Amino acid sequence: MGTRGHVALALLLLSALLLTYTFRDELQAAHDALQLTSEHRPLGRVDRDAPVKSVTVFRNGFSTGGVEMELSAAVLATKRAQAGDLAAYLSQFVAVEGPFTSDTAATNERSDAKDDIDDDDVDDVDVARVVADRVFTGRGELVQTFSDVRSGDVLYLVAPGLSFMWPFVALGHRVVVTLETGPNKGEPVVIESISETPRTFRLHQFFRDDEADALIQQTRQRGGGGGDGSQPSSRDAGSGKHRMASKTKARSGESVFDAVSDTAVNMRKRVLQVLLLGRDSDEKAADLELLQYQPKQAYVPHDDYFLVGAAHGFRLDLPQGGSDRFATVFLHLSDVARGGQTVFPLADMPADGLPAEYGHPLHAAQDYGAAGAELFEPGSPQMDMVRSCSTKLAFYPSRGSAVLFYGQKPNGEPDPMSLYGGCPVIEGVKWGASLRVGKRHRRDLDVDPLACSVTFTNPTSCAVKLYWSDKLMSTLAANGGSITYNSFSKHKWVLKAGDRVLLEYIVDATDGEKRTVTVPLVHKDATNQPAASVTDQAKKRLSTNADTKDEL
Repeated sequence: MGTRGHVALALLLLSALLLTYTFRDELQAAHDALQLTSEHRPLGRVDRDAPVKSVTVFRNGFSTGGVEMELSAAVLATKRAQAGDLAAYLSQFVAVEGPFTSDTAATNERSDAKDDIDDDDVDDVDVARVVADRVFTGRGELVQTFSDVRSGDVLYLVAPGLSFMWPFVALGHRVVVTLETGPNKGEPVVIESISETPRTFRLHQFFRDDEADALIQQTRQRGGGGGDGSQPSSRDAGSGKHRMASKTKARSGESVFDAVSDTAVNMRKRVLQVLLLGRDSDEKAADLELLQYQPKQAYVPHDDYFLVGAAHGFRLDLPQGGSDRFATVFLHLSDVARGGQTVFPLADMPADGLPAEYGHPLHAAQDYGAAGAELFEPGSPQMDMVRSCSTKLAFYPSRGSAVLFYGQKPNGEPDPMSLYGGCPVIEGVKWGASLRVGKRHRRDLDVDPLACSVTFTNPTSCAVKLYWSDKLMSTLAANGGSITYNSFSKHKWVLKAGDRVLLEYIVDATDGEKRTVTVPLVHKDATNQPAASVTDQAKKRLSTNADTKDEL
């Protein structure tokens, strides 16, 4: 090699050194990224054995108000005799929430005030109120020993009588849960955060296409299908809770529940695993409900929980051994050409919007509203739903997707923001399945003690209008026209011929699950009677022969 060659080589080496020095930070980052996979496992083993670990501790289900601390194995060992296990020790630093009861509003206010205390003042906080008995990581792992904790972990404290609730963290935050049992054992389910209030998530890879096909086939074989459209919810005067009156065909079959097929059983187990309830015998899922909606059909906004004191004869206070609906998972078994969203009408869309692949389509409000106007009358309940479905938090049906939402707050208090409904189908057919999870399995888990079905019949020679409160619901044809509604205690139904009141009927669910109300043949006799007498007259016509179907 000549002189020129040596000079060129020297310049090349010098240039390489200068580039390496200039971009040393970027090169180190790239090196770390490339080495992440191979170094992850040995670093994880070393971390588990570290004597001190940095963690952030939160209340169950919370993403704010966490306490950063150094967790020491030595300190924990010295505290173990006095403070109990890891959960009890950590309860000294975080104001743990106990189960909500009907008279805990004042306690919650005090708890909120403690959240504002600086970390430096945690020793002054009275923490004798509630002591947690379980600790979960942000990955959903139950912490059994100090070695289960990794440095950098986020920990959540769960009080006795409560269940772990997935925290929101941030829009798009994802956690992977690996299924431990069933035909999908070892497969991951991705839980993606969508909103904090209500607490909603989108589940990815939750079920397979063949499972969707099997559930649709079950629905067809057993006569499942939507009703004839739904009407708006009311607010029950006795409980303050949203109630619904849903229109059904008198000839429709009962709601299709599946408790025995392999697919349904596996789906129930899968839901419990995703909610981290698979090993908790106090947490049970109801039977899987299979659903079909035709064009114009919908499910009015409603709650999936009971209010304490509203369900007569049922114990709902959790500390007293009561039960309530904890969470709901809705499975989209098919695509829908237009409409059929799962909507939360009290919740706005996230400020930054949803990911493009399942957010509101461009011009959704205008397009969906225009399509709805072609099917529904202006001012009708269905048209009101169309507007909410276009502008509020909604999940568009996409085959293979699932929606998880909680009907409670982390302390077990009913969350009114979880009000939800099924938007009217504009085009196509919607196939779905719903599964509710409640605290403590019981035979009445899916039985609302205030619910019943009422069949209205018209044997007169004139058409009669049927009103729910002051809203026109239907017109009963002359000479035998009839229709069946699902209703609730204290709902008021009015039968009119023109502006003339023929009969008023106040629902009393204690009279039985099904009854028939008949338009009086002698109109003037009915209208001259006081409302209570008319109600008593209607009670005499109660029947157990009505055939109705909930549109869930």
